[in-house]
Amino acid sequence: MPIPRILLSIVCAAALLLLPVVWTQWLETRGVMESPPPAASRDASPTLRVAVMVHPTVYYEDPNGGTAGLEYDLISAFAQTRRMSLAVKPFASIVAARQALAAGDVDVVAMGVTADAVGPGEIATRARYHESGWVLLNSPQKFTPRSLAEIKPKEVTVSARLFAHPKFTELRRRNPGIAFIEDARNDDESLITAVGDDEVQYALLEDDTFEASRHFHYDAQRAFVVQPPSPRVWLFASQAHALRDEANAFLTRITRDGQITRVLDRYFGFPMKVKGGDIEVFTERVNTVLPRYRNLFQQAQENYGIEWRLLAAVAYQESHWQVDATSETGVRGIMQITEDTAKRYSVDRLDPRSSILGGARYLAELKRDGLAARIQEPDKTWLALAAYNIGLGHVENARILTQRAKKNPDAWPDVRRHLPLLIKPEVAAQFKQGPCRCGMPVEYVESVRAYYDVLLRLEAPYQPRLRAR
Repeated sequence: MPIPRILLSIVCAAALLLLPVVWTQWLETRGVMESPPPAASRDASPTLRVAVMVHPTVYYEDPNGGTAGLEYDLISAFAQTRRMSLAVKPFASIVAARQALAAGDVDVVAMGVTADAVGPGEIATRARYHESGWVLLNSPQKFTPRSLAEIKPKEVTVSARLFAHPKFTELRRRNPGIAFIEDARNDDESLITAVGDDEVQYALLEDDTFEASRHFHYDAQRAFVVQPPSPRVWLFASQAHALRDEANAFLTRITRDGQITRVLDRYFGFPMKVKGGDIEVFTERVNTVLPRYRNLFQQAQENYGIEWRLLAAVAYQESHWQVDATSETGVRGIMQITEDTAKRYSVDRLDPRSSILGGARYLAELKRDGLAARIQEPDKTWLALAAYNIGLGHVENARILTQRAKKNPDAWPDVRRHLPLLIKPEVAAQFKQGPCRCGMPVEYVESVRAYYDVLLRLEAPYQPRLRAR
């Protein structure tokens, strides 16, 4: 029986989550930690009071009980660099948060406000760390308009985050024949679901919100861009120039040195390589097929330290959880293991337990022994997945190309752009492995990430019981 869509809507109230524990470690070790500035330049308070809202791109509780969100990750890293504690204050709306800022109840509003919406009595960061436009969504089963003039009926439900935006006031003035209705749910995830369920014909919301949620809303699609992208900013009270300037310096620095790319990759980095129909089939098989193998994936996690839901995502991408799957290249089993790898690990490829344990062991060894120890998570996992698919040699060649291009060979977002170059004979001739269809591992990794993201919300983490001595 397929998982009910309403359940998907509930469990998908959070936005994308990728390796939360590892991500926290990365923020601590790579989060541009530096010596604190002189006391004279710091805010007198050791606590940074931040206004946020529960939203896929701002702040939410992830499925493992941690805290995530693009704005939350960035403001947390900023507070760490200033050696300040963080006091997060959730608000129901941006309007309420701005009132709290004006009253002095918070120091900064980190809600993804855009630069074209800074109001009187406020100052904002100038660094272009992220930007987003507005899009119109509709159901792919219905007529897809290419402009507001083509929509029928003339009614659009508007995200509550946009309804008070100055640009929306202008948009409504230019389109007097359209009834724009504020979303009473005040929940963009539910609004996207309502489009897919045909409860709402058209919805207007921010593009990055849809990007962060689209794995779960396969019945809604982007019809066209209504408003071009505008930079996101943090808001400060007009007198807080010192704190604003420190925040701007922080955002500018992580943007220039490329670390912002890794932050954005967590939420928006993997393109939609999985079609809506595929996600629908996947969620149905999570309910009907995965229970047969859940214990085996969890045993593999216990033995080799690879998170069980990631292993399940890999197995689904490899074989759709079919134990007798055989590819045209001769790889077999639920984990699609090659004959050489099967011999090396004494794997019976058609036995699901043997295949899952063997695949987990191979992936664990790729991470531990195949890739440089200095590579941080989650990049190491994504690079190991690419190596699982195409071979470690080709991944190492792509890392060399990345380094030659003066990009970071330890960062998946950079290596991902150079892997496809290995299909060119003149490029592959530089390496003994020869050419490869290395666009495939890029799609492979991103598809695994999509399935993993869904599993993070549908399946609980595995916590092994303590064993008796």
